[in-house]
Amino acid sequence: MMTADWKANPIDMTDLDLSGDGLRQHWEALHLGCPEPFPVDAAVQDAWCHYHLGRFAQAYEKGLAAGRDGAVVAAFALTIQAQYVEQDEKRRSSLFKQAMQLCEDAEEQGLVSANLHYIHAVAMGRYSQSISIIEALAQGFGGRIKEQLQKCLELEPNHAEGHATFGGWHAAISDQAGALMARMLYGATQDGAHEHYEQAISAAPQALLAHSEFARGLEVMYGEKEADIRKHLEKALQLPAVDAMLRLDQQQAREHLARLAA
Repeated sequence: MMTADWKANPIDMTDLDLSGDGLRQHWEALHLGCPEPFPVDAAVQDAWCHYHLGRFAQAYEKGLAAGRDGAVVAAFALTIQAQYVEQDEKRRSSLFKQAMQLCEDAEEQGLVSANLHYIHAVAMGRYSQSISIIEALAQGFGGRIKEQLQKCLELEPNHAEGHATFGGWHAAISDQAGALMARMLYGATQDGAHEHYEQAISAAPQALLAHSEFARGLEVMYGEKEADIRKHLEKALQLPAVDAMLRLDQQQAREHLARLAA
């Protein structure tokens, strides 16, 4: 799908100034949950500026043009556009597939990056949801997602969003395959979900995505009446959302909380 067809991100980011040395100054906060070395290449820096400001089409294009070193930001832009902005199911699936292929190509080219494995796992996980978890497991996505998350955490053990995503993997497979089969076939357990969610929060207490993902995982495992769902959603709404992706996630957390109150 051409970027000209991408729906525009609705989030206002005019308060975030990344001009001049702004990206470097904000870098640590912007990558609190997904640690990433500050890029040396000015073209990759420019792509990340577009990404954090919510200009995902430009981020993808500029990341792709930067070659292998721009693969991570390009894959982030594809995945976040699909996950939070694109509403058409066919287009969303197409974007996730593009992200998966981009990550596979970059890994084959020798790119070593915790975030490459992380965003590959996210893209596969979200794509799996679009075709149903059972079908996804039959196609081998369960093992592939686990492998990518393990690679991510081997390179960056304190990758909060990696831990949160691994928690979601445990939660989803335990729910869909049943506790016994999930544990026997994949090593997925509800205890594993809790452990990774707790590690995510421990690694980056101010990372709102760890709390919003914890809330989603709790609902998957225990249903909407689980009391801690609200606690984690409320915490996610209290934490600073410093870039477009986090504001989009915070918006979903707000909608999630409203559904629970209805």
